[in-house]
Amino acid sequence: MCGINGVVNLNARPGGEPLQVLVGRMNDALAHRGPDGDGVFVDEDRVGLGHRRLSILDLSEAGSQPMFNEDRSLVLVFNGEIYNYLELIPELKAAGHVFRSQSDTEVILHAYEQWGPDCVRRFNGMWAFALWDRRTKQLFVSRDRFGVKPFYYQQTAQAFTFSSEPAGLKAAGCMKGRANLASLHAYLAYGYRISDGDTFFDQVHELLPGHSGLLNVAGELRVWAHWELPQTGTMPAPPAGERAEAYRSLLSDAVRIRFRSDVPVALLQSGGLDSSAICATVNDEIEAGRLGQTGVTAFTAVYPGQPQDESAAVKDLMATCGHVRSVLLTPGGQTLSSGLDEFVRRMQEPVASATSFVHRQLMAAIREQGIKVVINGQGADEALAGYGRYIVGYRLLDLLQTRPAAVLKEARAMHRVMGFGFAQLALQTAKAVMGRRATSSYRARFVERASTVLDPQFHAGQVDRLPEVLMQSGGGNLRHHLRSQLLSYGFNQILHYEDQSSMSESVEIRSPFIDYRLMEFAFSLPDDALFSDGITKRVLREAFSTRLPPSIVHNHRKIGFATPFDAWMREPANRSLVETLVRSPEFRSRRIWNADRLARALLDPDAASRGFPVWRFLNAELWMRHHGIVNG
Repeated sequence: MCGINGVVNLNARPGGEPLQVLVGRMNDALAHRGPDGDGVFVDEDRVGLGHRRLSILDLSEAGSQPMFNEDRSLVLVFNGEIYNYLELIPELKAAGHVFRSQSDTEVILHAYEQWGPDCVRRFNGMWAFALWDRRTKQLFVSRDRFGVKPFYYQQTAQAFTFSSEPAGLKAAGCMKGRANLASLHAYLAYGYRISDGDTFFDQVHELLPGHSGLLNVAGELRVWAHWELPQTGTMPAPPAGERAEAYRSLLSDAVRIRFRSDVPVALLQSGGLDSSAICATVNDEIEAGRLGQTGVTAFTAVYPGQPQDESAAVKDLMATCGHVRSVLLTPGGQTLSSGLDEFVRRMQEPVASATSFVHRQLMAAIREQGIKVVINGQGADEALAGYGRYIVGYRLLDLLQTRPAAVLKEARAMHRVMGFGFAQLALQTAKAVMGRRATSSYRARFVERASTVLDPQFHAGQVDRLPEVLMQSGGGNLRHHLRSQLLSYGFNQILHYEDQSSMSESVEIRSPFIDYRLMEFAFSLPDDALFSDGITKRVLREAFSTRLPPSIVHNHRKIGFATPFDAWMREPANRSLVETLVRSPEFRSRRIWNADRLARALLDPDAASRGFPVWRFLNAELWMRHHGIVNG
């Protein structure tokens, strides 16, 4: 896990700043991502590649970057992990490749020599990398299937500049103090960070997840998808009686390969099903002698006395995991007033909720204990239909279209198991019929009321920019929604904040559920195997039905990684923070909102508890200040 930077001069101007200096400055801006090493390569002042190293595999100098092949015709900077690198090495050695290190970075170089750009199809991992081919004068860039690792870039007539973070581009002079208003609107009005290749910064883009590209010295960038999430039903599914065991076997392998590390690996633990399944798997793999560690530490955020507290479930779990040491941490809102400004600076783009603030506190506490790598349960909810509140309507709509006689039985099960009222289920089904844009607009106006405080002209100019997800006839609406969450909406913003939050503290996060094999497996299953009889994530619950405590397997109360933000916003220090912000000249001069109306909402100590997105507006204001945004 590292930070990468680079510049390809497309119209070199004599007398310009040397690339060695420019890329070095970009590296300095990303020092937090890689405190263990710093490297720069420059090729004829045409191409500069930079790397900041967080040493995880092959801690020797042989693992340093930029890394070259044997004849130095290829140069690579890489951020991420190729988890199946050990399986690829024998095949590459048999083809004649000679290895000088024990790193997965070198596997990328030899794989590119052997298979060209198609090499990424053979990788199981998370990655963003740039590889300069000095023979063909082309830059090959690639990003992993789900976009776990970031790749920001800007292309002008003069240069193609890329980085792991906006901070790298800012150090290169790419930022011009202008926001991408469509992205800013989607965030303020709806809480979305859309995965469409744009960012919050004008003229700054992201390489899309699952995409690769080739750039030549003429500035021609050709981008293509190297992987696509299969449509439901296009891949064979195991027989019903074998699905749970097959899923558990895949998860075990995904965990094993993510424990490949030359430094200790820890767990991020909650009382929920997903992280508990991983914790139990880790414990059992240690018991069987299949992991490189004899014990592991699990870190949990707890909130004694709060509804979000999951310490009781964690205690039940730990009673069954003798190889796991539980460490409880209690992040608080008392540092919000003094720490929010620094948090926004470090995150570099606005983030969706206060969860990320607590997440970074956890990362800092974990790093203080000398941990560089943690494993979490991210990805199961998106693939296995875990967010019950948001998917019940799509499930009922599909039944109405395909098996109407089963609707009442399913609705009763949702009421009994999940606690939803029938009026609430009817409303969620209506929202599924309306489509994504209409539903988002309704929520923005009547539920959160975010759009009511935005400048009318700003809102009207952006309201139709959301990717549409329309009702499908004949069923398939649940999967259509899950795909949109994975590829366009919620998953992208979760991965973004987790990477930025963890790497700001020099910690690497690995997520077994994001293994593409598990994702493809989930989309090969029929809907009933994921969500039926009011039970979400059925295949995962069945896989661990006899391994995890009943308090976890049969808990259908989904709270996610929640924080008591509502209570925090009533504390005097945080009230003072809000008052200072809304009375400032910067806040009053914004053209994207009605300052008086927004100020009244933010000054209400109960606004957050009533659903108004206080967090988003505070984040946006501080973000615009940090980056000198002039069109906001």
